[in-house]
Amino acid sequence: MNTEYMIKMSETRDHVAVRIDNILLDLPSTPSKPSIFRVNDDLRRTNENLYDPKVLAIGPLHHGKDQVCKMEQQKFRYLKLLLQRKNEFSVDKYVMAIRSFEEKARKCYAEHINFDQDEFVEMLILDGFFIIELLRKHGIEEFRDKDDTIFQYEQILSRLRHDLFLVENQIPLFILDQLFSMTKTGNPDDNIDYLIHLFIDDISPWPDISEATLKLPIKNIDHLLGLVHKIWCSSFAKMVSFGPDKTEEHKVLAVNSTNELEEAGIKFEKDTKSNGLDIKFINGVMKIPGLHISDESETLFRNMIAYEHCFPDDHAKCITDYAFFMHCLINSSKDVEALRRVGIITNFLGDDGMVYHMFNRIGRYIPTSSDFCYQQVFEKVYRHCGQRRNRWMANLRRNYFNTPWAFVSFFAAVMLLIFTLTQTVFSVLSYKK
Repeated sequence: MNTEYMIKMSETRDHVAVRIDNILLDLPSTPSKPSIFRVNDDLRRTNENLYDPKVLAIGPLHHGKDQVCKMEQQKFRYLKLLLQRKNEFSVDKYVMAIRSFEEKARKCYAEHINFDQDEFVEMLILDGFFIIELLRKHGIEEFRDKDDTIFQYEQILSRLRHDLFLVENQIPLFILDQLFSMTKTGNPDDNIDYLIHLFIDDISPWPDISEATLKLPIKNIDHLLGLVHKIWCSSFAKMVSFGPDKTEEHKVLAVNSTNELEEAGIKFEKDTKSNGLDIKFINGVMKIPGLHISDESETLFRNMIAYEHCFPDDHAKCITDYAFFMHCLINSSKDVEALRRVGIITNFLGDDGMVYHMFNRIGRYIPTSSDFCYQQVFEKVYRHCGQRRNRWMANLRRNYFNTPWAFVSFFAAVMLLIFTLTQTVFSVLSYKK
């Protein structure tokens, strides 16, 4: 069909039909599975600043905003220092390598990217090399420049770390992997998994994550945030075994707060032998691995939860479910104090009320997964609290042993009763004799 005929045909057709047909031509037959997207309004509602970069834009979604423009010059500087270190004078080979990934990288974004091919490739190279060099300079001091302000001021590094783990602020991990492999040095520590592990070590909520996570393959991981998610969740996700399917009416949807569970006779212990997410309930004892709460914790939790929103329904949403569990346990600053007292929570925020408000905000708009990771724990707690003996003991503690003086009074009454009975027994024996 020649061009003239097609033009005549388009002139005689209805313009709405032409527009729809053009959209259908551009639409792929199978939908793509993007992993980088904007956070929905429900999650943004409480505090959108936790999803927006402070000083560094990575990827196209926040590119060009006023607050991130100053760091663009630093990206060029890091690239220049890298080329000097490798005695190279051009980025030709890196541009050619990333051009071959350009179309694949575009499909990782959930929305249309208004960058032409050259702009998009340039952004991927600058952002990719900045991340790689930042990881290297953080983990290997010999790569640092003495005049680098990023490592002269902890506040700047903290802001960069905040920005690198935002769900909207990502580029595909295969871009980082490609650029890293092309610039890898002979230093034994120059390993991307190892350097990422070092970079997140200071902000990880769970300090005892297994070293085995360093060996995770990165081929099927979406981006930097996705890799950290995998590090934190992989071993726990394998352990989660969902029980038989139950109707919604039989599912336990929540548990009481820490103080209420303690009143029901449940004890809390820090578990030093389990994965950070692995909460157990055994013989009336809730065992929870240690949790460190710092300034970055809320941002990390919220962006991990936003990332899990793109998972299909049958995929375990470990961070979302964990955050909801802690939201249930922490209903006041007194609950935080109780968990801190037994070593479960280490509070770097200073005030227990700040930890309570953090989990209260996080828990407001998060739907748990259809196969809730902690459903079996919830059910065990529910059964424990429902047993008559446990209810009786809880009532006794709440009404009669709620203060130290109440316990002293009860103890004195018991001793008086024992002395009275003893005196009575001796009186009866002496009478018989």
